[in-house]
Amino acid sequence: MNTSKLRGLTAVSVGVLALGACDILTVSDPQRYTADDLDSALPAVANGVEGAVHEVMDNWVVYRALLADVYQHTGTWSGYDDTDHGRMDYTRNTLAGTQNAWLRAQWFAVDAQARFERVMGDAEAASSPLTAQVQMSGGMADMLNGMTFCESVAEPTGNVVTDMQMLEQAERKLTTAISSAQSSGRPDFAAASTAARAQTRMMLGDWAGAVADASAIPAGFSYDAIFNQESINWIVLVTTKNYNEAAGLLHKWWPLITKSDDPGYMADPLSGMPDMRLPVYFDGEVATDNETPHYSQWKYNGETDDIPMLHSDGMQLIIAEAMARSGDFAGATGVLNQLRAAVGLPGHEVPTDPVTMGEIVLWERFAEHFMEGQRMGDLHRAGIVRDVFEALNDPDRLGVGRPTKFPLSSTEALYNPNIENDLLQRCLPRA
Repeated sequence: MNTSKLRGLTAVSVGVLALGACDILTVSDPQRYTADDLDSALPAVANGVEGAVHEVMDNWVVYRALLADVYQHTGTWSGYDDTDHGRMDYTRNTLAGTQNAWLRAQWFAVDAQARFERVMGDAEAASSPLTAQVQMSGGMADMLNGMTFCESVAEPTGNVVTDMQMLEQAERKLTTAISSAQSSGRPDFAAASTAARAQTRMMLGDWAGAVADASAIPAGFSYDAIFNQESINWIVLVTTKNYNEAAGLLHKWWPLITKSDDPGYMADPLSGMPDMRLPVYFDGEVATDNETPHYSQWKYNGETDDIPMLHSDGMQLIIAEAMARSGDFAGATGVLNQLRAAVGLPGHEVPTDPVTMGEIVLWERFAEHFMEGQRMGDLHRAGIVRDVFEALNDPDRLGVGRPTKFPLSSTEALYNPNIENDLLQRCLPRA
């Protein structure tokens, strides 16, 4: 089931931002949302908070793919080129705008809940699904910040915190959101919050907690970032065949893709069969830079295609990885083979060593989470960024010194008096 709808994103987000500024003009803007307007449109406020999390997911996927071994720059954009070649740092943070958006969403969630309590009263707000919705959204914003950036802030103009501290806060917020969703009769918000907490706990290394949450997610569940004509999917617009083609699949994947006049699928390395989890398109066309063959992802090929953020297959991957880490290779392989069988692929044999088991888990995560922004996190967690890039034997994409996470947004440091706007004091983990 798709548990998310994006409604009124632009209007509400702009309205909330406007209310955060002082009225320094004497001319009234009749289109400006006032506090009274928002008080009488509480569902739109909640949807705007959730939408603030969704609206930059496409940008996040592209830049995480460029930093990982998924995408390469095939256009003329310096931001894509710097990320692809591992040249970005605190002063050239190509994902700063995305962190800024999620920090705003973090504040929107707190402000919205306070608004609900003021308008509805504490008791009614506590049992309202709107409260559950904004708590879920705030927790997801913190989760994504912790996944992506080596440091962040836990509250507006707060002190800097590490990625692990950010994830710990996300876990607490999502736990609250689950309780609120259950008490307000919104099992969809409860499921999405539980899936997000499973992913958060996985990244914190709490495998028992992650498995407990992942096991509670029903088959067929999917929580997606929603796109529409007012907020189109940037993955399609700037990196996909028939559009800008400023980035494409990294050259390491090209041998698994067959040239064709029609869309197809990347080959499964185990069987050589087309893997339906990996839609691609290559017809021999050269990309925007007029020299690189453009091997296009085809998972998203329409401007309003949604992006899966959390889903039941991803939960099964968490369960499988936990089994693998505990030494239950047979159990892990069984879970992964069920996912493969669902797309008509033969299963893996049970490996006998942890290295092979880890390689199988990594591949299946790549296939199931293709173009969902997860790959860079997987390489970082496994501590293999250097190895993966050195194996490319590509002098333009060295493994040594490659960033494994993105730094803090310099905008936050510039305007936050509690953070030193100093390259030497800002983190940037490297392989």
